[in-house]
Amino acid sequence: MTASSPPSLDIAIVGAGAAGLMAAIWAARAGAKVALLEGQEKAGSKILISGGGRCNVLPIESRNPVEASFHSSSPTHVLKRFFKTWRLEQIQDFVRWDLNIPLAEEDDNKLFPESGKAREVRDALVQEAEQCGTTILYQYRVAAIEEQDGGFLVSAEDGRTLQAKKVILATGGESVPATGSDGFGYRLAKKLRHKCVQTFPALVPFTSADEDLTALSGLSLPVHWRAVIDGKEVAQGERSFLFTHKGFSGPAVLDASHYFLRDQAQILVSWQGYSPQDWVDYLQSVARRSVIKAVTDQLPSRLAAVLVERSGIRGDMRCGNLTKGNFEALHRQLCHFSLPISGHRGFAVAEVTGGGVPLESLQLSTLESRKTAGLYFCGEILDVFGDIGGFNYQWAFVSGRLAGESAAKSLSA
Repeated sequence: MTASSPPSLDIAIVGAGAAGLMAAIWAARAGAKVALLEGQEKAGSKILISGGGRCNVLPIESRNPVEASFHSSSPTHVLKRFFKTWRLEQIQDFVRWDLNIPLAEEDDNKLFPESGKAREVRDALVQEAEQCGTTILYQYRVAAIEEQDGGFLVSAEDGRTLQAKKVILATGGESVPATGSDGFGYRLAKKLRHKCVQTFPALVPFTSADEDLTALSGLSLPVHWRAVIDGKEVAQGERSFLFTHKGFSGPAVLDASHYFLRDQAQILVSWQGYSPQDWVDYLQSVARRSVIKAVTDQLPSRLAAVLVERSGIRGDMRCGNLTKGNFEALHRQLCHFSLPISGHRGFAVAEVTGGGVPLESLQLSTLESRKTAGLYFCGEILDVFGDIGGFNYQWAFVSGRLAGESAAKSLSA
């Protein structure tokens, strides 16, 4: 190498988020000379704000089937392959023992660091990557990746360059662009012959123009939600729902959001998570009670008042005196309530990005590009995302490990 030649290494990983850090760890463990290129001043900016600064790092248990937790435009059987490569229990052991992070279980199938600090997760990943031999270059905003002599020339916006035999794109998507995930990874992918599935904000709060409902801001309760298209239920779940001054949020809304954005589904909720039959049985059991008292006994009073008013029934009417039409109107409000959604909060606050680089454009056993030899992908840049509850970290870890190990192994092939 002459004095003017750029530094050379085995693997350049673009993006030091959860997936990129995991790719670096496993590539370096396999003996590769690795550089992790981060455009921000620090690694893992998105990790630091996840879970309200506490970092819901993993779920406690996997859901079955896979599509109950993860979403992609690719067939389900394609997704299943990835999660067999590193099972959830093994990832949990890695976090506990390799990263030395004690984990605490919380309700709703969530694992958090016992410290309650997302910084512990970020710092442990960075420390492990560096101890394995990874060089992290900060404020290295990649401007171009060019194929060169069987490898790649990676150029930064400030003029720095380096040569790498393999490149892993772990740039994230477009959600929370203030952390560096502003979609530039898609532009790099397209210049390297990759098409992308149309992206959209996923796990995003809804907005609403319904002033009666936005006036309930701060109110939270469990709901059973359903996504319905042309009268057919396509998805459902039971989680917490939050009224906000702009609309609706909470885990139930975030999990349901992509069905509205991507598929134009109607989102229906049953308050308190009760089934339609639960509400029928309850209302019949309180025949002598007034409608408003009966509903208020089960729901927050402010919400109860709105629902009773919208049913068109006098609140002082006894439940036993309801006509069939009255009963059905009230029942619709209680367990088939259609959310009046006017829009969403966008990429600025979305937890993750839907769409991205399609899995079919990759070698599924390695995450290497079918279009550009030596180019690998992992994490949110791919057309995969998970529900709220640590599932997106699970995907970042699984895909990061697979890409990192595969890139390193290919060096000796």
